[in-house]
Amino acid sequence: MLVLCMLYISSKWSENYGQSDGQTGSNFGKALGALFEDKKILLCGLICSSFESSMFIFVFNWTPCLMEPNQPVPPFGHIFTGFMIFCLLGTRVYAYLAKTLAVEQIGAMVMVTSTACHLTVFMFQDVQVRFVAFLVFEACVGLYFPMMGTLKGDIVPEDMRSTMYNIYRLPLNVIVLMPLLMNFSISTTFAVTTGIMAVAVAAAFLLKATPAAVKHQELEQIIESD
Repeated sequence: MLVLCMLYISSKWSENYGQSDGQTGSNFGKALGALFEDKKILLCGLICSSFESSMFIFVFNWTPCLMEPNQPVPPFGHIFTGFMIFCLLGTRVYAYLAKTLAVEQIGAMVMVTSTACHLTVFMFQDVQVRFVAFLVFEACVGLYFPMMGTLKGDIVPEDMRSTMYNIYRLPLNVIVLMPLLMNFSISTTFAVTTGIMAVAVAAAFLLKATPAAVKHQELEQIIESD
């Protein structure tokens, strides 16, 4: 059924380019230029790629982290339910924090806490300690998505958002594949994610220190020159 729908859509529907001319090459070049010319866009991309790559690596590795030799298999369904509860809790916490703190401040707090969670998994072998660290990290995930959505909306220009978001995902995919292809141990994997999260922490604090007054001035000059 899906194949039939795909064939029908591809033969009957034309591409909707909106108000653009459909020339993606120039849009990619403009977005790439903006990425390296506007400090805020670059820092936002570093935070996004670093955090989400660490999050996806965590997704592939949390189950073996909670298993012990010569012990029954943990109730992974209940554990995953706990993760989702803490993720939802983090989303609700963001709603309260957003009333009093700037989004850049929330981002810096989330990055520091997430780094501490990954470092805990690297340093401790105790399953209970790792489980608590995972719960806190899931709360950070719940905080991250509304924070990053707000941050991207404030920083990335609307006319190049889809292109810029795809550029953000390029290093993300490479980083996620690296520990999977190289078959790292659990300790090595979380040492890698801790280092990646350290990059996100540095980018978050640099973004917080960047004056809001220079938000898009250089970027507008680039767009006008093109």
